[in-house]
Amino acid sequence: MIRKRPCLEPIPPPGEVMQYRAIGLIEGRYIPSPERLTRGVLRTLDGLDINAVLLGRMISLVRKHLKPERNYLWVVYPRTRDKGQNLHVQLMGVWAPEEMGQTLPEGSCPTVVPDWFSIRGEVVFQSQERGFIIVKIRRSSSVPPLPFASSSQQPVASQGAQQKEGSAALALPQAFKLRLLGSLPGKGVGIFWDLQVRRRGSQLYIESATPIGPVPKERPQLQPKRSTSPSKLKKKPPRASGRGQQPFPNRPSLPPDPARAAKPFKPTKKKRP
Repeated sequence: MIRKRPCLEPIPPPGEVMQYRAIGLIEGRYIPSPERLTRGVLRTLDGLDINAVLLGRMISLVRKHLKPERNYLWVVYPRTRDKGQNLHVQLMGVWAPEEMGQTLPEGSCPTVVPDWFSIRGEVVFQSQERGFIIVKIRRSSSVPPLPFASSSQQPVASQGAQQKEGSAALALPQAFKLRLLGSLPGKGVGIFWDLQVRRRGSQLYIESATPIGPVPKERPQLQPKRSTSPSKLKKKPPRASGRGQQPFPNRPSLPPDPARAAKPFKPTKKKRP
């Protein structure tokens, strides 16, 4: 287990050995679309427009505290599309402690490196010839919070709370995949990796890779057997006694008619010759 420590950085260290995550920093200016505030582009310092979505309390933060003409250091969730493989991001925080009225603890030296990403997950595909890998990241509900990314009176909420509040803006799947350019030292499929990644243009490049260990295989969930209730059983009609005869429905039994009752038998006397 990794020992937890106070968060003094925009991206805290992982809380567990095999903690899945994909998070990074990009400096730029958010430009919302005219139709919706929650969707727009993040214009980076190198002049690239990256498709972006606001999550959670960032909507209120952008409206009340951030200046639209300024560049900020955004804490983002990276995503790569299936077809174009271009980068798009989800904005979940801003690292601006002074503007938020917060002061860092004495002796803290946070590491702030724009265009740096921490990718931790299972490698499900790698191609040495084409020079890229695919990492699968599972979503976790218990993620440490990020500081100085909400209002000036409160620290940032946990990522789980922000994802719940941002569910109206974007549906979050349970797992997703990232395409990273670069290679791994040796065979990497089925292994959990800690990857240090850099953004160059609209692509993510691997700077360093550390294997953590094999990913435990999930046991298949057994489906419960269907129980058939007696009420749902179909009643079969009575079988006919002979060929060509149709079965008669059950009729209620009636008491015998006394007028049609059989008369008692009386012996007859024979006449003598």
